[in-house]
Amino acid sequence: MSQWTKLIPYWFLLFTIGFGWFILAPLDPLLAAYLKASPTAIIVIIDAYGYAMAVIGMVAGYLASRITVKVTLYASMTLSAIGLLGRALVSDYTDFLLFALIGASAYPLALAPVGSISSSINSKRSHTIIGISVGILFIGLAAGDFGGSVLSSLIGLQPTLLVPFFLSLVAAVVLVFTLGSYPRYYRGRNLRGSFKPGMLRNWWVGFTVASLSVMFGAIAATVLQNLHGFSIGMSISYSGLLGGLAFLGSGLGAIIIPPLFEVSKRLRKGLVLSAVLSFLSVAFLLASFVFSKAIALMAFGFFAFGFFGNAYWSMALTSVTKYSDDPATSGFSTSMYSVIANAGVSVVPVFLGPLFYEHRFAIYGVAIVIVMVILAALVSPFLRVKEDATDQP
Repeated sequence: MSQWTKLIPYWFLLFTIGFGWFILAPLDPLLAAYLKASPTAIIVIIDAYGYAMAVIGMVAGYLASRITVKVTLYASMTLSAIGLLGRALVSDYTDFLLFALIGASAYPLALAPVGSISSSINSKRSHTIIGISVGILFIGLAAGDFGGSVLSSLIGLQPTLLVPFFLSLVAAVVLVFTLGSYPRYYRGRNLRGSFKPGMLRNWWVGFTVASLSVMFGAIAATVLQNLHGFSIGMSISYSGLLGGLAFLGSGLGAIIIPPLFEVSKRLRKGLVLSAVLSFLSVAFLLASFVFSKAIALMAFGFFAFGFFGNAYWSMALTSVTKYSDDPATSGFSTSMYSVIANAGVSVVPVFLGPLFYEHRFAIYGVAIVIVMVILAALVSPFLRVKEDATDQP
């Protein structure tokens, strides 16, 4: 089995995780009514994936480095299936949240140690492997966001929630037959010195881009309804479109831009350019989303931020692996990055998102987002690329 072929089942697992995660976003009003909860409480469920990464990500990186990545992937596909099935069968908010957390734990177990996978399979193409891995996760997010509103209108809420479960079963069956070929020569390496102070710059990029990406998708339906006066049905449909475009852009950006600059050996320029374009796209998204009712403009803003923002996020993620040439510590480094990024996913949408629900507070939300993205762009010239010496801080 070739190096690239063995990655396909892993990538499909990431797709199913993303699909099962954000199929919930356009269903926010329906779930709120079904579970007898507020829209903000539904955002908490969507953010469960962020909580899971924040809590389990470091453990996943440790397991991948000390016991091999196969253990974390077996656990990921098992917990994903259990959580997605339970989520579809319950009607109580607390039970739904519990199963959502179980299913969400598959996310850090699959993605946090991606540095180990990329470094051990082909360290010279780490930007490409990590970019495609992140990109496919976001393609899954896009498919869930697009599909949630469509499926719910065709087959109802509960059958829609079962679709991710069946996809997770297919992913598990396929992955079982390929995990035996995954590398294991790095098992048991020492993780001392995995953290370097320079990684703090990468962490801010991860924190900012991940939290804002999830926030905009999670609040879209409620913002369209409260801020712009759309009906519930139209809000659900348009939020599925906007969130889907954002995640489609995220997937394409991560798949296209990092490999492009890696092959051309212009990674530093790629980081800076992606950072600048991320800022410009966020500014456009905010202007169209908050101060306009034009869905076409919103759609462009969501797609552009997804495309450039996630390309930057992916390159910053790969950048932390350049602090070490050992697959074990590389995986632990990406785990630390993912934990910080998803700590933002856990906190920012819940506290910052509701500011966009009313005109009088929306301007404060806009200001906070602009400051966050400016700071993330300013660190781009200082992120590590593979040409940098490995002994720098």
